[in-house]
Amino acid sequence: MIGLMQHAANLPTRHQPACSAAVTRTCWHLAQRPSCPGLPVSPYHQVEPGLYHSTRPCQQQLPRARPLGLRSLPEVAASHPTGPPSELQPAGLVFGLGALGSWDEAAVGAPVVRCYVGDNEERWFMWYSGRRSDSPAAAGVDALAPSSGSIGIAVSRDGIRWFRGYDAIEGARGEDAATDVGTVLSPNQDWWTFDTCHLAPGDVQVLSNSSVSSGVGVYWMFYAGGDFEPVVLPEDFPGSGGRSSGERRPVEGLRLRPGLAMSQDGRNWARIEADHHTGALFDVGGATGKTEELIFNGSMQVLAVGPRDMRMYYSAYDTSRRRFVVALATSPDGFKWIQKGVVFDPAAIAGAGAASDDEDDGGDAFDALGPAALSVVRDIDNRQFLMFYEAVATDNRRSIGLAVSKDGASWRRYPVPVLGPEVSAGRGAGSSGPSDPWDSGDVGSPCGVSMSAGRWRLYYGGRQHRGKGPWQGIGLALSVEGGPTFEGVPVQYKRRVPKPESEPQPGVASS
Repeated sequence: MIGLMQHAANLPTRHQPACSAAVTRTCWHLAQRPSCPGLPVSPYHQVEPGLYHSTRPCQQQLPRARPLGLRSLPEVAASHPTGPPSELQPAGLVFGLGALGSWDEAAVGAPVVRCYVGDNEERWFMWYSGRRSDSPAAAGVDALAPSSGSIGIAVSRDGIRWFRGYDAIEGARGEDAATDVGTVLSPNQDWWTFDTCHLAPGDVQVLSNSSVSSGVGVYWMFYAGGDFEPVVLPEDFPGSGGRSSGERRPVEGLRLRPGLAMSQDGRNWARIEADHHTGALFDVGGATGKTEELIFNGSMQVLAVGPRDMRMYYSAYDTSRRRFVVALATSPDGFKWIQKGVVFDPAAIAGAGAASDDEDDGGDAFDALGPAALSVVRDIDNRQFLMFYEAVATDNRRSIGLAVSKDGASWRRYPVPVLGPEVSAGRGAGSSGPSDPWDSGDVGSPCGVSMSAGRWRLYYGGRQHRGKGPWQGIGLALSVEGGPTFEGVPVQYKRRVPKPESEPQPGVASS
């Protein structure tokens, strides 16, 4: 049988292996359904070992998507501190900017959080974007993709206290892999590719035979990348200043396209060169026969719904509607995609209150200008799709909204945000000052994680200034038990309040 990984091995990659050592080990993939009380449990399932092209200069028969072990927390913490103790961090904040000189000193955002549980131990992983202060992406990319630069990995035992790297990973094996954290993907050095300026993770999935009919278990990372082609923002783009602004100028890195990388361990990645001449999975623009004019494809989320049924939801700016929308692309194998067009536009839903195409002033809905980023997950308990999205208001304020769907095509929108900027005492939402909360300006770039018993974690990016600048930290909000629901889904979230290290953390396995 020609498997999906064999298909990938025949595709052009940008890291060609040079030898053929073979090692046979056990391998695993991440299951979908949480089961233990208080824990997002992901049982391990074995799959057959096989050949994989890794980013190392060696072609090996290695375990596909093997779990990344963690040494003791004190040992990891000693070598990779993540900042002040969690009880000293502001409400909500679980991951701040990196140390001065580190690869993520100037920006962190776009969290993709996954949890594995096995052998009486939780293993949390977060892929996220970050950059240094001198990154080319700092010149204007934040208007579209805040904090985009390079992609790194951090690890945790509880999803709250994270351990990060100062620079690129070292490629350690065995027990040392637990502390091998840092940058895993940086801008491409091949001048003709779509991701030479910056990149940010959209989604990371572990796909196996049970998810794709011809597949075997490996990590798949779908990410957005931008090149150095200068692009002028549309005159009505949020934060651009509108028609009267004299500040609209070409900005490098704004032509976002989707890409794919694959890994056998979640740390060492090989870019997969797709059919587009830049190596991207597909180009910007709308579906064939559709009227939309989509630009800036980013924040992609991929679900393997059934055999030969993979769906990619991604955000884009529609110049014909003058707002952000969510579009859909489908694929039988994850490599060749067909764009299907817009599937979610809050302004088109009755009661959204957004502006029509002929109106300049816009409405007052929190999502009048659409979703700039998204997190699409399956709610197995209720057999439906959930979409947490970064909602953009007409004043460019960012908050997090929720939409629910039974089939992934027709979405029902909750009419108010599930999480907004933290309100300072004596100030309104969205206003900020030097002593204000770290996320008092905007919140966005959500990542929803389903816990057991109908509970949810919501990771998000935050910043102090409304509508501008990079994300300055990654926060965590928890669904309120017994709170209001929409289509069976919690819609009330509260920022996690830090607790002293001596107090037990809810939903954390004892070590």
